[in-house]
Amino acid sequence: MSEELDSKTKLEIYKVVLTRYKDLINEKESHSISEIRQKMVPYTDTIRKIRDNLTSEIIGYTYDRDFLAAAQRAMAYVRQIKTCEFAFTFFMDFAQMDELKVGTVMDKAMLFATILRALGSENACVLVTKKDKSYVKFTFEKEYIFVPETGSLLLGEDAMNLFAEDKVSYSFNDLVYENLDDL
Repeated sequence: MSEELDSKTKLEIYKVVLTRYKDLINEKESHSISEIRQKMVPYTDTIRKIRDNLTSEIIGYTYDRDFLAAAQRAMAYVRQIKTCEFAFTFFMDFAQMDELKVGTVMDKAMLFATILRALGSENACVLVTKKDKSYVKFTFEKEYIFVPETGSLLLGEDAMNLFAEDKVSYSFNDLVYENLDDL
């Protein structure tokens, strides 16, 4: 009869396995931008559930009247998700993020942009810089930049200063991909 391992020992064994197979994980978890964009569909059951929870107290939600209030709620929701970067490439789907309340900065950026799209924003997109930092840009009367790493929201000069040293390389959402390296 085998003895049950304690949680700490199991965790150490999982670390050994992950370290040993991280190159294989990187290879299997590598996705094209088209595959990544397919994850950002704003009409899945998970995103609808999140959207409905965020707008449940907004009676008769309309984009023109209520978007900024709903976007603030969406930011608060994303801020509750802990940021976890791995030593290998790994994407979590939105249902897993919702359940575990954890994700990478890119996962959080994609989730926030997708929620904004579900709330009616046609222009919400993920921005990725040359140094591989992820942000979300959306416009509603003004241009806003959400920083998923810190949970902060920037606009105006603060937003533009963000990209002075680290230019945006590309942007995307479920509808559009734009390579900005050539500009």
